[in-house]
Amino acid sequence: MDAPTHPRKEDVIPPLPVDLLARLETLGNVEEFNAGDILLREGEVSSQLYVLLSGKLKVFASQGKGREMVYNTLQPGEYFGELAFDGGPRSASVQALLDSRCLILTADTLRELVQSEPEFAVHLITKLMRLLRRSTQKLKSLALDDVRSRVLSLIEEEATNEDGVRHLPKSLTQRDIAHRIGATREMVNHVLQDLAREGFVTKDPGLGLVILKSS
Repeated sequence: MDAPTHPRKEDVIPPLPVDLLARLETLGNVEEFNAGDILLREGEVSSQLYVLLSGKLKVFASQGKGREMVYNTLQPGEYFGELAFDGGPRSASVQALLDSRCLILTADTLRELVQSEPEFAVHLITKLMRLLRRSTQKLKSLALDDVRSRVLSLIEEEATNEDGVRHLPKSLTQRDIAHRIGATREMVNHVLQDLAREGFVTKDPGLGLVILKSS
Protein backbone atom coordinates (compact mmCIF):
# COMPACT_ATOMS: atom_id res chain seq x y z
CA MET A 1 0.00 0.00 0.00
CA ASP A 2 1.31 3.45 -0.86
CA ALA A 3 2.19 5.59 2.13
CA PRO A 4 0.03 8.70 2.55
CA THR A 5 1.43 12.16 2.17
CA HIS A 6 1.96 13.59 5.66
CA PRO A 7 1.76 17.35 6.22
CA ARG A 8 5.32 18.64 6.26
CA LYS A 9 6.59 20.83 9.08
CA GLU A 10 7.07 23.73 6.68
CA ASP A 11 3.39 23.51 5.65
CA VAL A 12 1.99 23.78 9.19
CA ILE A 13 0.65 27.27 9.99
CA PRO A 14 1.49 28.15 13.62
CA PRO A 15 -0.89 30.33 15.69
CA LEU A 16 -0.03 33.92 16.44
CA PRO A 17 2.53 34.34 19.24
CA VAL A 18 0.89 35.13 22.58
CA ASP A 19 2.56 38.53 22.98
CA LEU A 20 1.59 39.59 19.46
CA LEU A 21 -1.99 38.40 19.99
CA ALA A 22 -2.18 40.48 23.18
CA ARG A 23 -1.14 43.59 21.23
CA LEU A 24 -3.71 42.91 18.54
CA GLU A 25 -6.51 42.61 21.10
CA THR A 26 -6.13 46.33 21.87
CA LEU A 27 -6.87 47.25 18.24
CA GLY A 28 -10.22 45.58 17.52
CA ASN A 29 -13.54 44.39 18.90
CA VAL A 30 -14.38 40.95 20.26
CA GLU A 31 -17.57 39.18 19.12
CA GLU A 32 -19.08 35.88 20.22
CA PHE A 33 -20.62 33.28 17.91
CA ASN A 34 -22.73 30.23 18.64
CA ALA A 35 -21.98 26.80 17.22
CA GLY A 36 -23.51 26.67 13.74
CA ASP A 37 -23.28 30.41 13.09
CA ILE A 38 -21.91 31.49 9.70
CA LEU A 39 -19.25 34.15 10.25
CA LEU A 40 -18.39 34.79 6.59
CA ARG A 41 -19.96 33.79 3.31
CA GLU A 42 -18.14 32.96 0.11
CA GLY A 43 -18.36 35.82 -2.39
CA GLU A 44 -18.95 38.60 0.15
CA VAL A 45 -16.73 41.65 -0.03
CA SER A 46 -13.76 41.40 2.34
CA SER A 47 -13.63 44.18 4.92
CA GLN A 48 -12.43 42.59 8.19
CA LEU A 49 -9.77 40.25 9.57
CA TYR A 50 -10.91 37.72 12.20
CA VAL A 51 -8.61 36.25 14.87
CA LEU A 52 -10.02 33.20 16.67
CA LEU A 53 -9.59 33.61 20.44
CA SER A 54 -11.54 30.54 21.58
CA GLY A 55 -13.66 27.80 20.00
CA LYS A 56 -13.30 26.04 16.65
CA LEU A 57 -14.21 27.02 13.09
CA LYS A 58 -14.33 25.39 9.68
CA VAL A 59 -13.45 27.00 6.36
CA PHE A 60 -15.48 25.60 3.46
CA ALA A 61 -17.02 26.17 0.06
CA SER A 62 -20.50 25.03 -0.97
CA GLN A 63 -20.91 23.04 -4.15
CA GLY A 64 -24.71 22.95 -4.38
CA LYS A 65 -27.22 20.22 -3.45
CA GLY A 66 -25.92 20.24 0.13
CA ARG A 67 -22.37 19.31 -0.85
CA GLU A 68 -19.39 21.21 0.48
CA MET A 69 -15.62 21.08 0.45
CA VAL A 70 -13.94 21.73 3.82
CA TYR A 71 -10.60 23.45 3.30
CA ASN A 72 -9.47 23.73 6.88
CA THR A 73 -10.44 23.80 10.55
CA LEU A 74 -9.20 26.68 12.69
CA GLN A 75 -8.03 26.61 16.31
CA PRO A 76 -7.48 29.52 18.76
CA GLY A 77 -4.65 31.79 17.68
CA GLU A 78 -5.36 31.32 13.97
CA TYR A 79 -6.90 34.03 11.81
CA PHE A 80 -8.82 34.37 8.55
CA GLY A 81 -10.15 37.04 6.22
CA GLU A 82 -6.76 38.11 4.88
CA LEU A 83 -8.44 39.10 1.61
CA ALA A 84 -9.64 42.19 3.46
CA PHE A 85 -6.18 43.53 2.62
CA ASP A 86 -7.21 44.16 -0.99
CA GLY A 87 -10.98 44.34 -0.53
CA GLY A 88 -11.66 41.41 -2.86
CA PRO A 89 -14.51 38.89 -2.42
CA ARG A 90 -14.26 36.11 0.17
CA SER A 91 -12.94 32.89 -1.35
CA ALA A 92 -14.68 30.62 1.21
CA SER A 93 -17.27 30.57 3.97
CA VAL A 94 -16.50 30.17 7.69
CA GLN A 95 -18.77 28.47 10.22
CA ALA A 96 -18.46 27.98 13.98
CA LEU A 97 -18.16 24.31 14.96
CA LEU A 98 -18.17 25.24 18.66
CA ASP A 99 -19.19 28.39 20.53
CA SER A 100 -16.41 30.80 19.55
CA ARG A 101 -14.96 34.23 20.27
CA CYS A 102 -13.21 36.28 17.60
CA LEU A 103 -11.20 39.48 17.57
CA ILE A 104 -12.29 41.53 14.55
CA LEU A 105 -9.98 44.05 12.92
CA THR A 106 -10.92 46.44 10.11
CA ALA A 107 -9.18 46.41 6.73
CA ASP A 108 -7.58 49.78 7.54
CA THR A 109 -6.21 48.38 10.81
CA LEU A 110 -4.87 45.35 8.93
CA ARG A 111 -2.99 47.55 6.48
CA GLU A 112 -1.57 49.64 9.34
CA LEU A 113 -0.47 46.47 11.15
CA VAL A 114 1.51 45.28 8.14
CA GLN A 115 3.47 48.53 8.24
CA SER A 116 3.84 48.96 12.00
CA GLU A 117 4.20 45.34 13.21
CA PRO A 118 6.98 43.54 11.30
CA GLU A 119 6.33 40.35 13.31
CA PHE A 120 2.72 40.29 12.13
CA ALA A 121 3.70 41.10 8.53
CA VAL A 122 6.14 38.17 8.44
CA HIS A 123 3.54 35.86 10.00
CA LEU A 124 0.93 36.93 7.43
CA ILE A 125 3.28 36.46 4.47
CA THR A 126 4.40 33.07 5.78
CA LYS A 127 0.78 31.97 6.24
CA LEU A 128 -0.19 33.01 2.71
CA MET A 129 2.80 31.13 1.27
CA ARG A 130 1.92 27.96 3.19
CA LEU A 131 -1.76 28.22 2.22
CA LEU A 132 -0.71 28.45 -1.41
CA ARG A 133 1.55 25.42 -1.04
CA ARG A 134 -1.19 23.48 0.75
CA SER A 135 -3.74 24.36 -1.95
CA THR A 136 -1.36 23.21 -4.65
CA GLN A 137 -0.80 19.90 -2.84
CA LYS A 138 -4.55 19.39 -2.40
CA LEU A 139 -5.21 20.04 -6.09
CA LYS A 140 -2.47 17.56 -6.96
CA SER A 141 -3.97 14.99 -4.60
CA LEU A 142 -7.47 15.45 -6.03
CA ALA A 143 -6.12 15.01 -9.53
CA LEU A 144 -3.72 12.12 -8.97
CA ASP A 145 -4.61 10.22 -5.77
CA ASP A 146 -7.46 7.78 -5.41
CA VAL A 147 -10.02 8.07 -2.58
CA ARG A 148 -8.24 5.46 -0.45
CA SER A 149 -4.99 7.44 -0.53
CA ARG A 150 -6.80 10.65 0.37
CA VAL A 151 -8.61 8.98 3.29
CA LEU A 152 -5.30 7.60 4.59
CA SER A 153 -3.66 11.01 4.30
CA LEU A 154 -6.46 12.66 6.25
CA ILE A 155 -6.37 9.96 8.93
CA GLU A 156 -2.65 10.56 9.45
CA GLU A 157 -3.17 14.33 9.47
CA GLU A 158 -6.01 14.35 12.03
CA ALA A 159 -4.95 11.47 14.30
CA THR A 160 -4.35 12.29 17.96
CA ASN A 161 -2.49 10.25 20.57
CA GLU A 162 -4.29 9.55 23.85
CA ASP A 163 -2.50 7.38 26.40
CA GLY A 164 -0.57 5.67 23.62
CA VAL A 165 -3.66 5.06 21.46
CA ARG A 166 -3.88 6.85 18.12
CA HIS A 167 -7.40 7.71 17.03
CA LEU A 168 -9.47 10.22 15.11
CA PRO A 169 -11.56 12.79 16.98
CA LYS A 170 -15.09 11.41 17.45
CA SER A 171 -16.43 14.68 16.04
CA LEU A 172 -14.85 13.88 12.65
CA THR A 173 -17.67 12.03 10.89
CA GLN A 174 -17.58 10.11 7.63
CA ARG A 175 -19.43 13.02 6.03
CA ASP A 176 -16.77 15.42 7.34
CA ILE A 177 -14.03 13.23 5.87
CA ALA A 178 -15.86 13.12 2.54
CA HIS A 179 -16.13 16.91 2.48
CA ARG A 180 -12.44 17.29 3.32
CA ILE A 181 -11.19 15.02 0.53
CA GLY A 182 -13.74 15.73 -2.19
CA ALA A 183 -15.50 12.35 -2.17
CA THR A 184 -18.92 10.96 -1.24
CA ARG A 185 -19.75 9.61 2.22
CA GLU A 186 -20.50 6.23 0.65
CA MET A 187 -17.01 6.06 -0.87
CA VAL A 188 -15.43 6.98 2.46
CA ASN A 189 -17.50 4.34 4.25
CA HIS A 190 -16.35 1.71 1.75
CA VAL A 191 -12.68 2.64 2.25
CA LEU A 192 -13.00 2.57 6.06
CA GLN A 193 -14.64 -0.85 5.92
CA ASP A 194 -11.75 -2.11 3.80
CA LEU A 195 -9.21 -0.66 6.24
CA ALA A 196 -11.02 -2.32 9.14
CA ARG A 197 -11.01 -5.71 7.39
CA GLU A 198 -7.29 -5.31 6.72
CA GLY A 199 -6.57 -4.57 10.38
CA PHE A 200 -5.50 -0.96 10.00
CA VAL A 201 -8.37 0.63 11.96
CA THR A 202 -11.15 -0.41 14.32
CA LYS A 203 -14.11 1.30 15.96
CA ASP A 204 -13.99 1.90 19.70
CA PRO A 205 -17.14 3.00 21.58
CA GLY A 206 -15.19 5.51 23.65
CA LEU A 207 -12.54 6.79 21.29
CA GLY A 208 -14.12 6.43 17.85
CA LEU A 209 -11.93 5.26 14.99
CA VAL A 210 -8.71 3.78 16.43
CA ILE A 211 -5.61 3.40 14.24
CA LEU A 212 -4.09 -0.01 14.89
CA LYS A 213 -1.04 0.23 12.65
CA SER A 214 0.60 2.56 10.20
CA SER A 215 -0.34 2.21 6.57
